[in-house]
Amino acid sequence: MKKLLTITLVLLMALPAIAVDYWGGPPEGAWNRGEPGSTYEHYTFDQALPAGPCPVFDNVFGEPMYELMGGFEFGEWPCPPELNPSGFVNGWHCIDETGGSIVLSIPNTEFIDGDKKIFIQITSSKGPSDVSVSGMGESVDGYTVEIWPTGLPQIQWPDPAPYGGVWYTYNYGFVIRPNPQMETITITVPYCTVIDQIVVDTICTGTVPAEQSTLDGVKALFR
Repeated sequence: MKKLLTITLVLLMALPAIAVDYWGGPPEGAWNRGEPGSTYEHYTFDQALPAGPCPVFDNVFGEPMYELMGGFEFGEWPCPPELNPSGFVNGWHCIDETGGSIVLSIPNTEFIDGDKKIFIQITSSKGPSDVSVSGMGESVDGYTVEIWPTGLPQIQWPDPAPYGGVWYTYNYGFVIRPNPQMETITITVPYCTVIDQIVVDTICTGTVPAEQSTLDGVKALFR
């Protein structure tokens, strides 16, 4: 029997801080991309599709997907060169008066024990109004979700954003226990939000099944 538990985090705007590499992955000392049990997803939203696969990812457990809920419009908007060398971003603009949401589905493997850590980076013209994470799988006791403090600042970028916004890179951390077969991330955005990109890093901290451990070992030879 599949059980689902969701925790919701209401997000607050943080003060501007020194810049960090928003493509750089999890906080220093957490884990490195490519470690056994880790995944990496980079959603760029550079195609006018309401749903589809993640364009750039490293996930031996399967293909991550996304789905846009609400009114969205695809187009090109100006952004600081620090974010894009051309000074423009091809991304999604939420046109629905009540905003919309982006649902990311990331496949995983249910480990023998341990948990799943998730690090999320969102670059957009307005801050998300809500982020929630849920786990799904065959755990008899269901799943619990906790906030994992990343220790990293939210980053404000120079130049104003479209529709009265400000370019920011936001980051969030969550832990799901036990490690699920799939995690779903739902990001709710306000009216007139331009989405540049969303980057997700995850890692399973439990005991890897023997067949998956072998697969990861073979995959590591080709990095």
